[in-house]
Amino acid sequence: MYNSIYPIQIKPYIPPQTKKPVGNKEEDQQSSHSSKHSRAYETDTFTPTNPDGRKASKRQEFPDGTKSAIDYSKSQVNIAQILTDFKNTALAIGSPQNILDEVEQYLALAESESLKNEPNKKLIQSNLKNASNILDNFISVTLDKKSKVVENWVDALFLQQVNYKSDPTSINEDFLVKLPDKETGDMKPISQNLVQPQEETTPEVTPAVQETPENETATTKAFYVPTDETIKSTLIKAKKVATSDTLTAKQLLLDAMERAISIGDTNSEGIACFELAKILDNEDNLNDALKYYHQAFKASEDNNLKAKSLYSMAQIYDDVVYFEPAMEHYFAAISYAGEAENIKAQTIALSDIADLYAERYDTPNTYHYYSIAKNVASSTENDKVKGAIWSRSGDALVMLNENVNALQDYKTSSQFYANTDADIKMAKNYEKAAQIMLNLGNSHKAKSLLETAQKIALKIDDIGYAQLLEQQLALY
Repeated sequence: MYNSIYPIQIKPYIPPQTKKPVGNKEEDQQSSHSSKHSRAYETDTFTPTNPDGRKASKRQEFPDGTKSAIDYSKSQVNIAQILTDFKNTALAIGSPQNILDEVEQYLALAESESLKNEPNKKLIQSNLKNASNILDNFISVTLDKKSKVVENWVDALFLQQVNYKSDPTSINEDFLVKLPDKETGDMKPISQNLVQPQEETTPEVTPAVQETPENETATTKAFYVPTDETIKSTLIKAKKVATSDTLTAKQLLLDAMERAISIGDTNSEGIACFELAKILDNEDNLNDALKYYHQAFKASEDNNLKAKSLYSMAQIYDDVVYFEPAMEHYFAAISYAGEAENIKAQTIALSDIADLYAERYDTPNTYHYYSIAKNVASSTENDKVKGAIWSRSGDALVMLNENVNALQDYKTSSQFYANTDADIKMAKNYEKAAQIMLNLGNSHKAKSLLETAQKIALKIDDIGYAQLLEQQLALY
């Protein structure tokens, strides 16, 4: 089965202008994007000296000291590298041999032109576009969802400074297609070994999303449980006081970590690091939180914990508006969530990626990533998961003033929630749909939707929410 996660890992080369400026404190407090982090993340590397909130001459660093994916001071890429990258991408997404053969025909034409003394730029671009259409058609048929992910990737490439005269020795590391490394989680270029002679075997791609069992809980493998009684009891004590006595909780977690390291229990070390990072994160001690999330990821062999650690790091970068590191960690989290067969985690991370684009008013990418999130969510029978994704998509589309499609998403979400016990969430969808109708000047329909929401609130005895809706209805 085609790995539905790989297409989103073919990451476009994002132009600098897509970054979201960091607002001032007053603007941040009034922003509709809620964040528990109230201050910017500042280190020597993240010293804000421009509207993007960081030095133009420096690149972001991850907790292990590695740099972020793209350095825009090295903006030229050679056509030979693009052609090699394209072949690697076709293999990485699990293309069958007939698709590889079709793609190779166009790439060979592009390569032949690039070897001329004066290559025809338009001819090379045309062949790359044709090759990208073949891969996108393969993705679309496999996912039963229209895809332009490869075409968008190629279009973004054309915005860079491309040298169309082939030079295979010219490799710009910043422009290699990168996927999360399954062992380390670091974003690494697709292996050059993927491009092999046709007689050799194409590497097998393990599907990130497996067939969904009837019971949704079976789609998420259980988290690791420590076998050492001392570690287990220490972790339990720490969790009990994590909110009421953080100093004690942190010391207990450090004790558990030390014990785990001493007996070589790396999974327990990872759990202790993750729990400690959560406390530090809630205290807005972001430097140390990132450090321990990263240690949790490195230590643990549990793909669920790895995904959670990467996702938590992505949330920090997201909250302090550092676009590329947030994206890097979201993509890596999705990869490990796929390994753990954790569909819910995948859909949440995909939605967060889409929201990042929505905040930048990037409508095509917002639709694209929510489309993938919906596709992944549809592979489960969990209507709460599906209801949540469609509702979040509606929220993002409202931000983009895509009101008709937002209304449709709220409607679909409510239909999913109707099959669950999430009545209050269904009522919230009606309330949000009412606001859209009011903005569109249809006060009669807005009132009707609010009345429906109020009926649901009264049905479940949520008197407080029903009274808030009554206050809104009184304005009509």
